[in-house]
Amino acid sequence: MKIKILRREEIEKVRGIDRSEIVKQIYYYKDGKLTLEDEFYDVTGWTPSELERNIRHLYDIHDRDGTLFGAFEGDKLIGISALESRFIGRKRDQLQLYFHHIDKHHRRKGIGRELFSKAMEKARELGARKLYVSATPSRNTVDFYMHMGCRLASELSPELYRLEPEDIHLELKLY
Repeated sequence: MKIKILRREEIEKVRGIDRSEIVKQIYYYKDGKLTLEDEFYDVTGWTPSELERNIRHLYDIHDRDGTLFGAFEGDKLIGISALESRFIGRKRDQLQLYFHHIDKHHRRKGIGRELFSKAMEKARELGARKLYVSATPSRNTVDFYMHMGCRLASELSPELYRLEPEDIHLELKLY
């Protein structure tokens, strides 16, 4: 497995990532804390419109000097982490981790941790004080980010909250 910065022409390889999973528990943000509830979802992958929208956004991130890290097994993209280049927050000191997906067949092997660490390092290098994550509320996803050191966001991004109000909005202090 090799991690490298994705070239623009490699973005289409995202189509080959199997993001399917069985979700048995979902987090909700209620009364200032996270609550975990049993819910079942058989996530079979992206819908075609979701996939196209995400790929367009990945091109946009790349074209405005964001950073896309890819994990490869040979020529196959098995994981990706996309760091926005636009600063957000009241103090304009946060960068968003927009996209972080690992292929179903390659999870729980440390690839997600390595990609996340690369995004953290790059955000620090760019002068960000925090990394902002709008996380899908599945237990596996939120638990991963919490294990990486993220906590509930002290300041919600109004724009990102409007786009994804069901997500769990997290931050990671980088300094």
